[in-house]
Amino acid sequence: MTGPNLSRRRLLSSAGLLGAGAAVPSLLAACGGGGGGSAGNGTGTVKLWIDITGDANQKYFTDKVQGGFEKAYPKITMKTTYYKGQDLRRLVQTALQSKSGPDIVRGPAATQTIAWSKAHVLADLSSYAKKWGWNGKLAEWAINAFTTDGKLFALPMRVDTMLLYYNKTLFESKGWSRPQNRSELEEFAKEAAGHGIVPFGSSNTDWAAASEWLMTVFWNNVSGPDAVYQALTGKAKFSDPVFVDAVTLLKSYFDKGWIGGSVAKYFSVPAAEMGANFGKGKVATIPQGEWYMSNVGQFFGAKAGNDNDWDWMPVPPLSSAVKPDTYPIGIGGSFAINQASKNQDAAANFLNWYYGDKTAALGRMADVPATYNVPITFSDNEIPSRIDPRAKRVLTSLNTAIDTGNYGYVTWTWWPPKSDTFVFQGMEKVLTNKMTPAAYCKQLATLFDQERQEGTIPKLMPRGAGK
Repeated sequence: MTGPNLSRRRLLSSAGLLGAGAAVPSLLAACGGGGGGSAGNGTGTVKLWIDITGDANQKYFTDKVQGGFEKAYPKITMKTTYYKGQDLRRLVQTALQSKSGPDIVRGPAATQTIAWSKAHVLADLSSYAKKWGWNGKLAEWAINAFTTDGKLFALPMRVDTMLLYYNKTLFESKGWSRPQNRSELEEFAKEAAGHGIVPFGSSNTDWAAASEWLMTVFWNNVSGPDAVYQALTGKAKFSDPVFVDAVTLLKSYFDKGWIGGSVAKYFSVPAAEMGANFGKGKVATIPQGEWYMSNVGQFFGAKAGNDNDWDWMPVPPLSSAVKPDTYPIGIGGSFAINQASKNQDAAANFLNWYYGDKTAALGRMADVPATYNVPITFSDNEIPSRIDPRAKRVLTSLNTAIDTGNYGYVTWTWWPPKSDTFVFQGMEKVLTNKMTPAAYCKQLATLFDQERQEGTIPKLMPRGAGK
C-alpha cells in the first residue's frame, strides 16, 4: 500500500479508549478459508464492541461518534456495547474464533492484526481503501503496519507516544527547570527524593503491561531509536550491551526508590492513588502515554482539593545516542471488519466516515485531549482553536518529530506478540531480582528472533523518513 510521503505526515485523533494495549499472548489458530461474511446492502445495524470507560467518555462517544455517524448515514443504526479493556480482548478473541461477534472489530495491536489476518477472521479492506482513497488520507507508515501480503486488514485507531507529565506548580515552587539530559534528570530526581517527593510516579496494579511503557522510554531514550530499529530489523540483537544498559539503568532508578517510591509500591499502589499524589505534589512527574492526558486533569484544581496545575515535557535524552525531543511512535489499537459480518459494507461506511470526515475528526481531537488521534493528513493551522494548548502541542510535536525523522518505536506496536508480552512480564522478574538485565535481554532476543522468522512483525517506520 502507498500513501503520501512520510515527511508530510500529519496526525489526528481516534477513539477515546484506554491506554496502549498489551499484546494478546494467545493467537488464534488458523480457522481455514474465512467464509461466512457478506457485503450486505450498506444499510441496517452495525455492531461495535469498544473499551471506553467512564460515563462522560461513553456519553461523548454515543453522542458525537455514534450519533454523528447515524446522522450522516440515517439508514444505518449503530449498536455500541462498552467493555473494560481486558474483557473486550477476551470476548473479541472468542467471538472471532467462533465466527460471530461485532461487525467492527476493535483490535489491540498491529502484530495481533497480522495473526488474525492469517487466521482468516478479518475482512480484506483493500477494495474499500481503493474506493474511498484511504491511502491518500492516512499515514503511509500506519497503513503499512496493518497490511499483510499486500492486503489491508485494519485501520489505525490512535497514534501513541510516551510523555513525561509534571506537576507544573510543584516545579515552579521548587525552582526546578525541565531536565534536558540524563545528568539534569538525575539531579532533579535526587533533589525531589530528598524532599520526600517521588520523582517518577508509576504503577502496574491496574494495567499489568505498564512496565513496557517504561521499557519503551528507556530503550528509545538510552539505547536510541537507531539501535532499536537495528534490532527490530534483525541487524542487531536485543541482547547487545546497549539494550542491557537501558534495562540496568531503569532498574537502578527503581532500586533508588525514584520510580513509584519503591518496587513494592509499584506493584501495590493503584494508579488512581498515584495520580492523586501527583496532583497533591507528593509525586513530581508521571511517565505515561498521550492517552493519560484525558484523565490527568481530575487530579488537579479545586475539584481535586488543590491549587496545582500540570503540563508535560518530552522525556530528555538519556545518552549521547539520542537527540532532544525524540518521541517513540506507535499505534494504540485498530478498527477492522469481522470476516463473519453479514453487513460489511455498512461497517466500512463507518470506517470511511470516521477517518474521512476531517472536520469531525479534528473536532473530536479538540474535544477530548489526545484520545482521538488518528493518523490522517492535516496542517497545524487546521486544529480547532478550542483545543487545550497542551493537547495541541502533542500533535504539533509529533508532526515535527515525524517530519524530521526524530522518532522511535513503542513496544506494543512494533514488537511481535510473544516478545511484547515478555517485555513486561520479564521486566517484573528483573525488578524483583529473579532475573538479571542481561538474562532478560538474552531471553527477549531469542524469543524475538523466533517470531521475526515467523513473519509476525509489521512493516516498520523507516529511519530518517522525514529528511
